[in-house]
Amino acid sequence: MLNKNWWFLLISVLLFPTVLFAKVDSILVYGRLRTDLKEPQEKLVLSFRDSMGKSYSYTKDIGSGMFEFRIPKQKSILEASLRKASSDPTSSVLHGSLNLFIAQDDIKIEGDIDELDISVVSGGKENNEYNALRQSIAPISQTIAGLYGSVLQKGPADSAASKAVYTQIAILHREETNIQKEFVRTHPESYVSLFLLFRMKNRYTTDDYAQAFEGLTDRYKATRIAKSIYSDIAKESATRKGTKAFDFERTSLEGKAFKPSDLKGRVYLLDFWGSWCAPCRASMPHLKDLYNRYKDKGFEIVGIAQEHGKTLEQSRESWKKAVNELGIQWINVLNNENKEVLDIVKLYRVTGYPTKILVDQHGKIVLRVTASATDDIDVVLKKIYGF
Repeated sequence: MLNKNWWFLLISVLLFPTVLFAKVDSILVYGRLRTDLKEPQEKLVLSFRDSMGKSYSYTKDIGSGMFEFRIPKQKSILEASLRKASSDPTSSVLHGSLNLFIAQDDIKIEGDIDELDISVVSGGKENNEYNALRQSIAPISQTIAGLYGSVLQKGPADSAASKAVYTQIAILHREETNIQKEFVRTHPESYVSLFLLFRMKNRYTTDDYAQAFEGLTDRYKATRIAKSIYSDIAKESATRKGTKAFDFERTSLEGKAFKPSDLKGRVYLLDFWGSWCAPCRASMPHLKDLYNRYKDKGFEIVGIAQEHGKTLEQSRESWKKAVNELGIQWINVLNNENKEVLDIVKLYRVTGYPTKILVDQHGKIVLRVTASATDDIDVVLKKIYGF
């Protein structure tokens, strides 16, 4: 009969391969985060999607600030997100989440639970590279978070005080963006560059985005996010720089027949927007500045609204109300009208709002940009008009 020691040895031998496999086939995401436990049940959530599209989510109590996640190793690099699960709806706005890259290496994180996005991360080439980049822009990120916190206390977003803060935020975001774009340009072999490009689509013009993507190594161009970038570039290729702007016909808000071809010989901007779109509305003051600066030189803006009314009449009402509220003085048309005959949004393959397309005096597209995160339109107009 085997004694107890022999039984223990036998069981250990049998279990050893399993234990070894578990260690070899997984990695640790661990660290320490400073916390004052404002919320007794504060938790951390780590989530990612694998190469097959399967979603994973892990939750840990923050407790004293020490945490540890054990997750599967990945054959290819994956993006993960670490965030604080909070009942405070402003938490994600002010402090964001921490992006990580999961592959074969353990990942160590040190920071503050209320400043997750600027935590110090180490473990693997990608996390080390991205950490260096994030730390270089951490002062900007902290300033932006502080400004967002202050603007929440300043009342309506359209108040003078709030507008001044949002102007500061926009300037800082552009500074942050320029640093990230420079990283993409100077690190074509890095997966981090591909990740940044995927996130910053709205911070490039269509042509600059395609050019930045082409400049990256082919090593990662079979990945999920690379395929998504390919798709976006293909969709917008019909409006690349130098192509002829599409013509269409609509009745303007004043009841006049309008076609972009009527503006032959003039520079104009197509602004795809909607009354429901907060970023669209937020971009209007800047558009008004551009319009007032250059309209005497022949510059025109054509607002193309896409409304969400259940009926055409409801869409007309929300559109007209927004134009009046915002004090928009340029040409305004409604895409919902005669949409079944010609859908302008589909014609221009618009998938995000606001989308702005600048057309030169020859009717050719100069640039296309989604959102209002760049100053490319300002730069081009300054070159055209000299001021």
